[in-house]
Amino acid sequence: MVQPACSPLASASIASVRRVPAACDVPDAELVRRACQGDHWAEEMLYRRHADSMIGLCSRLIRNIADAEDAVQDTFVDAFEQIASLREPALFRHWLTGIAVHKAHRRLRRRKLLRLIGLCDSRQDESLEQQLSADLSPEVKVEIICLDHALSQLGDTLRIPWQLRYVEGCQLDEVSRHCRCSLATVKRRIAQADIRIRKHVALEEVSRG
Repeated sequence: MVQPACSPLASASIASVRRVPAACDVPDAELVRRACQGDHWAEEMLYRRHADSMIGLCSRLIRNIADAEDAVQDTFVDAFEQIASLREPALFRHWLTGIAVHKAHRRLRRRKLLRLIGLCDSRQDESLEQQLSADLSPEVKVEIICLDHALSQLGDTLRIPWQLRYVEGCQLDEVSRHCRCSLATVKRRIAQADIRIRKHVALEEVSRG
């Protein structure tokens, strides 16, 4: 539907009445409070502020940008439906990350199921190499590609906790909450992944050298 034209003066008057501050001036806690009251502007600002980082997280976990974008859309739908349950609004990003990781797990399980029953997903996995910046040095690129090969050999149960810890920089207790398992389980999975990654990287170095 075509919206009626609005003069600059009218726009300025509307803005002065609404007194909506710039998004960068509003902390997450205040945006969450407004979103709980049905403020769609606050929801939009939360989405704009965090969508890119969630897409980056999910693309690294799922290894497919199209699936990652779908997972992030699902993440925000769930987040805004459940936002009234968030007890600490200032921790919105942390809470959102947990939802995103859960959605990534679901996408990966779905992909695995499709492959098991012979219904191959047409979306191909994307390596870290495809996400690398062109500004990186050749040496750094080689190291990241080697790491990516090692990660591709891990099951999602081991890979995701390791990536959350060492790629995303999450604390162990955060990884535990995001993966919805005990701290002891997370530590065990990360240690197992680390051993396998180190072995794979060592073999890659021997083969290159």
